[in-house]
Amino acid sequence: MLEIKNLSKSFGSRRILDSISFSLAPGEVVFFLGRSGVGKSVLLKIIVGLLSQDSGQVWIDGQETQPGNEEAMTEIRKKCGLVFQLPALLDSLTILENLMFGLEKAFVESISEGMKAIGLDESILKKYPRELSFGIQKKVSFLRTTLRKPRYLLFDEPTTGLDPISTRTTNQNILSLAKSLGAGCFIVSHDVRSAIDMGERILILDQGKICFDGTPRGMKTTQHGLAADFVKETVFLD
Repeated sequence: MLEIKNLSKSFGSRRILDSISFSLAPGEVVFFLGRSGVGKSVLLKIIVGLLSQDSGQVWIDGQETQPGNEEAMTEIRKKCGLVFQLPALLDSLTILENLMFGLEKAFVESISEGMKAIGLDESILKKYPRELSFGIQKKVSFLRTTLRKPRYLLFDEPTTGLDPISTRTTNQNILSLAKSLGAGCFIVSHDVRSAIDMGERILILDQGKICFDGTPRGMKTTQHGLAADFVKETVFLD
């Protein structure tokens, strides 16, 4: 279980996260929505220790994280696979070299199996990131993260910059990877349609606090202002 307990974070006088609490179970798919720039991605960085919270706790499988202790955070990070908004591949390395970078030998043999699972052709292994489309690079980024078989998958805006067809494919890949690993899936996003279509649970951040925590069905009927506005926008697009 990944647990966030009364977590707060400020930058100067601006409170980004204001005593938020929630949990993520292995196998659960949770979307974290909110307006742009409200601090959704900050939470991901706190979970893996790239940022420190001002107060509150992060617990992963009964172990409290220690952002200032790199040795302790190494073990935590093995359980949490963070997929950044951009592919973040190393341009000077081939795709195979990117996938194998820092990968323990025990997991190398799973590269071929993982590529088949998300529809990547092994012919790309000898190519460099610049030779591939943005969508393919995103797939490689997903695969690189999941090769270590994390218990929790953390996604930062996974469908940003993708067309509707690529968005649908990306969502299917995320669900497929999460299911194959039995991993909890926490998706920071502004994509309300994806959240409603594939989320089991939706959290909405507004003014530093979680203003909605419920199912997609519950979100469709809520009277909370921001959640209702998100749903109205989705209906309008439909």
